[in-house]
Amino acid sequence: MSNVHFIDTSVLVELLNIPKMNERHAQAQTEYEALAAKGDVFVLPVAVLVETGNHIAHISDGTMRYQIAVQFSTLVQKAVNSEDNWNTVPGISLDTLETIMNQFPVRAQDQTGFGDISIIEQFNDYWKNRQPIGEMRIWAFDGHLQGYSHTGGLARRKNK
Repeated sequence: MSNVHFIDTSVLVELLNIPKMNERHAQAQTEYEALAAKGDVFVLPVAVLVETGNHIAHISDGTMRYQIAVQFSTLVQKAVNSEDNWNTVPGISLDTLETIMNQFPVRAQDQTGFGDISIIEQFNDYWKNRQPIGEMRIWAFDGHLQGYSHTGGLARRKNK
């Protein structure tokens, strides 16, 4: 049984080893390798692509910026093509965007940004529509996203 891990920016920057954002690189890499060896699936939400791309663009060393940008582009291509257990959520549906915008004013008061809300809502939408077998979680080092997980997609399908 493979599990699904929605990758947050806090994890992707570590996996890419982006300078000044890579305090947990070894931890992230070790966990990724263990999960990948089990055949788990990794999903890149839209907000994570935008946020990570912006972090890469601000790397001061031009050579390193280029190298990490190539690494990032290669990884996103794998996700687009569903290779090596990587996938991407290519867009935000209008229904999901409406949900995000309805929540945004209140969630912003709690200092939850648009990117995090969109990750949460794409996670919920993925669970609702794809019902993966096993566990599904948001893999994040940011505490406010760590609690998002669901288990039991197969049982839910049998009960329909």
